[in-house]
Amino acid sequence: MRFWVGLGFFSLLLAAACVGDGKRDIRDYYFPVEELRRGQVYEYDLAQGDSSSPEYWYYRTFQRDSGLFLAGTYYDSRFQIGQIIREKIVNEGVLAREYSLYDPDFETGKQIQTNAVIESPDLFPFRVKDSTGVSVFSLHYQPAADPSTTIYLTRQRIFLGDAPAFEMHGMVYPCVRFGLVESIGTRKVGDAAINGRGEEWYAKGLGLVYYRKTFGSKENRVTFEYRLKDVFPMSELEKKAEAYFGG
Repeated sequence: MRFWVGLGFFSLLLAAACVGDGKRDIRDYYFPVEELRRGQVYEYDLAQGDSSSPEYWYYRTFQRDSGLFLAGTYYDSRFQIGQIIREKIVNEGVLAREYSLYDPDFETGKQIQTNAVIESPDLFPFRVKDSTGVSVFSLHYQPAADPSTTIYLTRQRIFLGDAPAFEMHGMVYPCVRFGLVESIGTRKVGDAAINGRGEEWYAKGLGLVYYRKTFGSKENRVTFEYRLKDVFPMSELEKKAEAYFGG
């Protein structure tokens, strides 16, 4: 009896320690996995200026014996697949399980799939503390156009607290933000890596709604800045593609 009383007391102490660890639960700010079982397309477009260059991510949740997964497929403005990622949802956060990239084959006009090797799978943490925790995602792959070369990507996410609220279709969503530090290179002697910095905003009940990445030096700087424009079913994306290709 004493053993069970002692064990229960220890469990209460452990639970209290976890609650009081100063970390914030932000799992509701990631994509709403339970609502994505039928799949939805997230349309992003340029956040600044009057020009348009949309990109699309089709997200769909599926259940397996090994757990809950979220698959994301990226389509560019010409409706060509560029990436497919499969993520596993766990108690601590989101982990990358498979990552494929697609390059055009100019001889056949088809897309060539390349499977990346995931070195560090951490994509999104569910429990965070301001500016003290860093999630590291990294992979490497051989591009189809040059299989003798290995490209390495490392992306660090640093939690930065609350972001400005996001508005879309008359709804206002509270947001959190992450700082981004990226490095892309080949790790060959004499080859300089391309380093970038940026920021992401995630809206509660919606997921990623804004991102900005800047690469290069002051003299040769390139910035990508996108904002969520709309969310709709795959059938709507198919209509957009049909219109683009003339039916």
